[in-house]
Amino acid sequence: MALAGTLLAAPMAAQDTRPAADMAGTGDYPVAAQVSAMRSFATIAEAVKQLPALPTVEQISSSQAKYIVDSTTYTPYRLAVEQTLAVHQYDQMQIQSRLTQAQQKRAQRTQATMQHYNRNVEAGLLPSQQEMMQILMNSGLDLNKATEQQIMDAVAGNISQKWGVSKDEYLKIVTLAQQNPKRAEEYMKANHPDLYKRLYDVNHDTPTQELNDPRDGRLTEIGEELRTLMEQLTTVMGEQQGDLAEQWKNEMIKDWLASEEAKQVDEIERSIWLRVEQWQAGLELNDNGMADINYPDWWTAERKRENKLIDSWNKRAAKAWLDKIEVRHKQLQEIFNKVAALDAENEQLARQSEEDNMFYLMNKQQLNTLFFMLPELTTPYGNALRFPCVDHQDEQGAIHLGKG
Repeated sequence: MALAGTLLAAPMAAQDTRPAADMAGTGDYPVAAQVSAMRSFATIAEAVKQLPALPTVEQISSSQAKYIVDSTTYTPYRLAVEQTLAVHQYDQMQIQSRLTQAQQKRAQRTQATMQHYNRNVEAGLLPSQQEMMQILMNSGLDLNKATEQQIMDAVAGNISQKWGVSKDEYLKIVTLAQQNPKRAEEYMKANHPDLYKRLYDVNHDTPTQELNDPRDGRLTEIGEELRTLMEQLTTVMGEQQGDLAEQWKNEMIKDWLASEEAKQVDEIERSIWLRVEQWQAGLELNDNGMADINYPDWWTAERKRENKLIDSWNKRAAKAWLDKIEVRHKQLQEIFNKVAALDAENEQLARQSEEDNMFYLMNKQQLNTLFFMLPELTTPYGNALRFPCVDHQDEQGAIHLGKG
């Protein structure tokens, strides 16, 4: 009996080539049209703390699973990062304004300090800069490693002579002045009245505010550590892992086609459609010359066999894919965790004084730049979701016979 019947287009096309080739994934998945953002982040630490985990093997093994995890987890996080950057887009301008003022104040203090120093040199109370350098050179100290105490001890002999006291007495006066200026003043009045008068005549109208902020040392170190982390982040970003993901995808597709699972799927799929042709030949049209008939149970059973094979390959390949993505994910987490810790310490040091510190603000500039690099944290998720999973074959289907 001649029947006017057509099979589904995809299965027919699969007979002309390898069925497994038509099943190979592209890495694409449906993207949700409307997704709400998570709460935006106030600090880098908050952004890192809320950073989602990488997807699991199961979450990238089908287009639908990708859709779910992306729309419920990764896109809300990415949108929160974008909102955070929008809120902080004016920070750099404000930081620069504060930094300019801090630099101007520091320049004024530097000038005042030099004037104060020169007055003491002229009064014979301190060595000149040339004398100071010669003393330090003769001391044998490594100035890049020497402590403040070592430098003070090296110049103590010269200054004590200018003061007319012993070296030990000079060190005693200086140490006392550092601990309790009022007591040092009283001590000199009682034990070295002439020295006190010389020092008072030169320094009584000198501003008490010192040039060097006790926070400067650690703040400078924080700045150096931030620069190192910036270099590390630039290196990681320069690896162009987006391009690598495309390369990995092509390799994964080749792996699928060469796999034992794909070879078995080819055999099952071709066998299915040979049986369908035989089964179809025994079908009859209805009185209207048409028929819609579900495929038999064996068709469903064979498709389930295929899907188990697909699951086997997806599980193995997705694990290998995520292992590669995880390397960069951990690198980014480690870098931004360190940045967050330095950010917190920078702010803690800033709260020790009411006045802006120049080095604190220079660090803030670097931190603000790193803040605007937060979107880099989201790139491993996009790459993970680009895994070319092989989606399940339909396990239910029907054939339409006739002209209608």
